Amino acid sequence: MATEIVATTFFFITMIVLIVSYFRTRHTERMALINSGRTAKIFDKTDNDSNRTLKLGLFLLSIGFGLLIGLVFDHFLGTEPSGVFVSILILGGVSLIYYHRYVQSNEPYIRKDVTKDHEEIV
Repeated sequence: MATEIVATTFFFITMIVLIVSYFRTRHTERMALINSGRTAKIFDKTDNDSNRTLKLGLFLLSIGFGLLIGLVFDHFLGTEPSGVFVSILILGGVSLIYYHRYVQSNEPYIRKDVTKDHEEIV
């Protein structure tokens, strides 16, 4: 009983310390940028909504295919849940690698759209 309380307490203390240190570090980095006269443009994301949807769609589709392939492997090979988890992880990773290669090949077009939108706002 006491070990559960201690473990829970330490878990929440660890989470609070991690969150506070994350925001403190972020604030320090941004203040250093302001002091040096630079903008915080390096923190802007290059992902627009269509890229996020593409990444999520590819990832979920590959998880579905991984589930299907894993169930087929489990049925034919007789391994219980191991084929499902392995095929989900492999196909999920393959889809994310494919997404990043796709974004890198179309990067000039994406950067033009982001900078154009940023200039219109300013």
